[in-house]
Amino acid sequence: MEAGRVYIAGAGPGDEKLISVGALELVKQADVIVYDRLGAKRFLHYANESCELINAGKQPLHHRLNQSQINAVLIEKAKQGKKVLRLKGGDPFLFGRGGEECEALEKEGIAFEVIPGISSFYSVCAYAGIPVTHREFASSFHVFTGHRAENETMDYASMAKMEGTLVFLMSMKHLEEISKGLIAAGKAKDTPVCAIQWGTTSRQKSMTARLEEIAQKTKEAKMGHPSVVIMGDVVKQKMDWQKYRPLFGKHILLAGHGESALEAKKMLQQQGAEVSIYSAIEIVEKQQNIAQAIADLKKYTWLFFTSVNSVELFFEAMKRQKKDIRQLWGIRIFCIGEKTKEAVEKRGIFVDRVPKEYNSKSGALEMECFLTQKDKILFPASELASNILEKKARQMGVEMVRITAYENHMAQRGKMHLKNAFEKGVFDGVGFFSSSQVKNMFLLAGEDIKNCQLFAIGEATEQAILQRGGQIKGKANISTAKGLAEAICNYYKG
Repeated sequence: MEAGRVYIAGAGPGDEKLISVGALELVKQADVIVYDRLGAKRFLHYANESCELINAGKQPLHHRLNQSQINAVLIEKAKQGKKVLRLKGGDPFLFGRGGEECEALEKEGIAFEVIPGISSFYSVCAYAGIPVTHREFASSFHVFTGHRAENETMDYASMAKMEGTLVFLMSMKHLEEISKGLIAAGKAKDTPVCAIQWGTTSRQKSMTARLEEIAQKTKEAKMGHPSVVIMGDVVKQKMDWQKYRPLFGKHILLAGHGESALEAKKMLQQQGAEVSIYSAIEIVEKQQNIAQAIADLKKYTWLFFTSVNSVELFFEAMKRQKKDIRQLWGIRIFCIGEKTKEAVEKRGIFVDRVPKEYNSKSGALEMECFLTQKDKILFPASELASNILEKKARQMGVEMVRITAYENHMAQRGKMHLKNAFEKGVFDGVGFFSSSQVKNMFLLAGEDIKNCQLFAIGEATEQAILQRGGQIKGKANISTAKGLAEAICNYYKG
């Protein structure tokens, strides 16, 4: 058996863009991921479907696995010859106990690598607009963990004399004790302090106060774990740079998949939003239907595609039958949608017709401009695709053969996690890429989805939302990923 290897990696503080390229590549390649609750869980949707996910679940007073159990899991999975990723929030060597895990692996003779991560102690402060160092106010900084206050007495006398910035991680439970201890040791009562909870994420909030009152102020604001506390004159330099990212503080769920969802995600992230992607549908290919249609391909004069999925599955089926684009000689191609057109043309085939508006209604109106009764159309689509094009073909006396190339089934992976997120009110808005995504997402989330602002990529998607009692806050002017992202941005910008 090939020897396994363990990768101890930091996932950063929370914002998805702050994970390293190396750590994200490992998420996509790993056979097993052992992950922490904070900063790591959000990346699991990048993992392979075959990847085993193990929740270490480390949080105050509620450890799913203790450290010795985590070490044992890493060793066991590596000895099975697997590529194991230990994904930790922040940096694994900064109060992350990554060193202990490396020691356990070294003792067992198991190969391991360490991938550093961005630590919360400076990144969270940066997202709150506070520089940890400043030439005029602090030329040094000191980082502490509040966990030491559990069973040990912190050296407040030494800490109170330290110049520069003091940063405390995992300290909210003991903030009152820490502030009183520092003041008793001589730290000025009016030392400026800022506590930042859920830093770098859409849930970020902060509280600035004097040292003598910070514990009470955070208690009144119901601030808790996870938080970073920074104290010193640098807090006075707090700058609101997030005002230049108007969607900061908003968490948007995109109900879609593929390049379109990624394009919209990138645009929304540029405006400061936290963005999650979840496809509520699983594509189940109907191979026999497509295979028969390809066998009879010479009968047709037109191929109609209305989704990227239908394009991908059609050409995959041709490949299985050892047929290439030469089989399409004399057959013209009609596509609805920018991405659908791109999916065809990346195979070296130019699309003949695309309606001005990217929807079936517009496509049907234009069919009279290029079809005759001599034409015969092959239309591979999903079982949920609109029948508008078929109706128009019948009215014109044109033969259209629609085949079910794939079915949209309810997605199973991660659905309970998503349902819980809706129940907790995690998402501010949901952008839908299709009516089938609407159907399944409403079934999955239930009434909780109506507490979110809802956005549609087109008319059919809008109608699907309205039929289920949802209210639309925005619709794409052009039915593209860019159009949907712009509709979302315009709503939140006001």
